[in-house]
Amino acid sequence: MKVRACWSALENKAERKITQIREDTARAEELRQSLLGSQAKLESMYQEYYEKNAANSSYKGMTDAMNQRQFMSQLLNLRERVKNDIERSEIHLSTLAHHKVLAETERLKMQTLTENDRLAVAKFVEKREQSRMDELGVMQFNRAQTP
Repeated sequence: MKVRACWSALENKAERKITQIREDTARAEELRQSLLGSQAKLESMYQEYYEKNAANSSYKGMTDAMNQRQFMSQLLNLRERVKNDIERSEIHLSTLAHHKVLAETERLKMQTLTENDRLAVAKFVEKREQSRMDELGVMQFNRAQTP
C-alpha cells in the first residue's frame, strides 16, 4: 500500500490557488491605493480651482463663466467616476478575501486528507510488519520445539 498522490496534488493545486488570490489581492490593493490618490488629487484640484475662480468671479465674462462651470462639472464627474471605481475595487477586494478563505479551507481539507492517508499507510505498514514478525516468532518457536 502506498500513499496516494491525489491528495498531495490537490493540496498543491489549492496552494497555487491561494498564491494566485494573494497576487490578485495585492494588485487590487495597489489599484485601490492609486484610485484613492487620484481622488485626493481631484479633490485638491477642485478646491484649488474653486477658490481661484471664486476670487476672480466678478471680472469674468459670460464665456469664462460657462467654461468655468463646464470645467467644474467635468471635475465633479471625474470625482464621481473615481468614487465608483473605488467602491468597485473595495467590493472586488472583499470578494477576493472571501475566495481566499474558501481556498484556505480547501487547502486545509486537502492537507488533512493527505496526512490521514499517510497515517493510514504507516499504520498498515506497521501492522503488516508486526504480522510478519509474529509469523517469524511462531516459526522460530515451532522450530525450537521440534527435536
